[in-house]
Amino acid sequence: MKQLILEINEATEARIKAAASHAGLSSQQWLKRIIDEKTINSWPDSVKALAGAWQDAPLAEELRAGEGQNIQREPF
Repeated sequence: MKQLILEINEATEARIKAAASHAGLSSQQWLKRIIDEKTINSWPDSVKALAGAWQDAPLAEELRAGEGQNIQREPF
């Protein structure tokens, strides 16, 4: 397994430690969980199956095709 060296300030370190402690994890485990959550495609298969299920919305020209021609308005 690879190692990653990350330089952070003391305030960030304190926030990481507090969040990890609250989650009952080590700082390393907590950081790994965050990275996994942000980088792994976690969409359920049921949601992935919806891709392309809806037709594209019609364009304005298609919607107006059956409305006929505009007429010239009277000048003011």
